[in-house]
Amino acid sequence: MDIKDRFLATIKKYNMFKKGEAIMAGVSGGPDSVCLLHLLLQLRDEWDLKVSVAHLDHMFRGKESEEDALFVKELCEKWDVPFYQERQDVPAYIRDTGYSPEDAARRIRYAFFERAKRELKADKVALGHNRDDHVETVLMNIFRGSGLDGLVGIEPVRGHYIRPLIEISRHDIENYLKVRKLDFRTDRTNLTTEYFRNSLRLELI
Repeated sequence: MDIKDRFLATIKKYNMFKKGEAIMAGVSGGPDSVCLLHLLLQLRDEWDLKVSVAHLDHMFRGKESEEDALFVKELCEKWDVPFYQERQDVPAYIRDTGYSPEDAARRIRYAFFERAKRELKADKVALGHNRDDHVETVLMNIFRGSGLDGLVGIEPVRGHYIRPLIEISRHDIENYLKVRKLDFRTDRTNLTTEYFRNSLRLELI
């Protein structure tokens, strides 16, 4: 079964959305979200989907963050997809609140998704979490002593948030992009072990 078939099978398995619905994809410009958007667009005509994109610049990486936003904007223009973006000073939010970078970014990101969903009049918000992200989350929860609830990991569907790539590996996603010569952005913060999730991915897994 190729990646498009597995993508569609996951959508049907968890009843993620129906034909004719408006789907907003959170697109950072990284491989997972570019793959997510490309696959959604393969279904756009057949399923009569209204696909749109939301992008948040966390302002973590200065010029690189601005270039990520420009990349996603140009991708949406090329693929004829409505685009919504915001800039949020997450480093300042971290200083003001004392939250960890991961927690602060998550809080800001989901608040942004809610605003973008209203602005774009979307029914569902599609996120690019994959099977590897799910495994990493389970391990993080175990190490943090979260108990049996932590074994759930990342849920495929939670309210209006859906994750159609949740049963597809990072390797398969990267191969999909390579074969189709699809460009994406690389976030250098994913390559540092400063963050707990990254240290699990890079050193343990």
